[in-house]
Amino acid sequence: MSKQGILIILFLCKGILLSGQQSSQEIATPKAIKMLLDQGKLIEARSQILKMPKEAQSSPESLELIGDIYGGLKRWDSALIYYERFKDIDPKNPAGPFKYGGALGMKALSKNKFTALMYLDDIKASFQKSVDLDPTYVAAHWALIEYYFQVPSFMGGGVERAMQQADALYAVSPVDGLMARARVAEEDEDLGAAEQNYRQAVDTGQSLWAYKELISFYERHKRWDSAFDQLKTAMTKFDDLSLNYQWAKMSVLSDKYVTQGRNYIAECLGPTAQVEGIPEQWIRLRYAQLLRKTGQNKTALEQVNLALVLDANFEQAKEEQRILQKILNTIK
Repeated sequence: MSKQGILIILFLCKGILLSGQQSSQEIATPKAIKMLLDQGKLIEARSQILKMPKEAQSSPESLELIGDIYGGLKRWDSALIYYERFKDIDPKNPAGPFKYGGALGMKALSKNKFTALMYLDDIKASFQKSVDLDPTYVAAHWALIEYYFQVPSFMGGGVERAMQQADALYAVSPVDGLMARARVAEEDEDLGAAEQNYRQAVDTGQSLWAYKELISFYERHKRWDSAFDQLKTAMTKFDDLSLNYQWAKMSVLSDKYVTQGRNYIAECLGPTAQVEGIPEQWIRLRYAQLLRKTGQNKTALEQVNLALVLDANFEQAKEEQRILQKILNTIK
């Protein structure tokens, strides 16, 4: 199983991937600890849960939370211990085997390839158990689809198995099923079928997610006119700054609509702007790249330097910095 595949599977475990801040004054209750978890205060969440009475720490809700905390800390063996207890004490809850499978996948990732193979059956069985417990558990269907992508057919994976799972998902959630069918078709290099399913998902769901996936499909295959057409439509339907970022990114990659891209990305850096899922350093890098493309090299360098303040190891920003310094030295 590839690193990307296991990471995708882990992403589906909603309680494990976390971000943000929270006050340290929360009372040690599962609800308060969940708030800390959802906002990324992992160490504080762990400290708070240890303040709970022992019997409260042994509840299914608490066991799941502790597993999520250790998952967020990438302590996979500890996460697995608590998810195992969570499964045992609440055997009808599909979240238990689902999260156990995600943590086991991450543990497999930390091993060599030969050792990782030993975990595959348990990973699959965990996701399948989650689906068996609740056939409407969409995330577990997606996890199985990603699993089949990453495991070769002679080991029980492959595109055909992934498509079968996508069809099962369609029966639960048509939009998710269409998106899964599109993903499988694209993986199988049937781009016509992939496009048809992505577009049908947009028509069926009219959701921001569906539009973004269709736009990204066109972006991956450098069909810039189609990508920008869909993005223009999405921007009339949704007030979401992540679409501004998407425009700026595509402007950088395609050299199309560069001035508009620069203006759109500037809106992402306003004092009250919030761009979900996009780190500020990436926003500043895209802004710098578009400023350079419109001849504003000094301002571009200022932006890329700010990106490096946020992340000193940001390689793409370092490369942009080198380009801008070379341009400015040449002008001098």
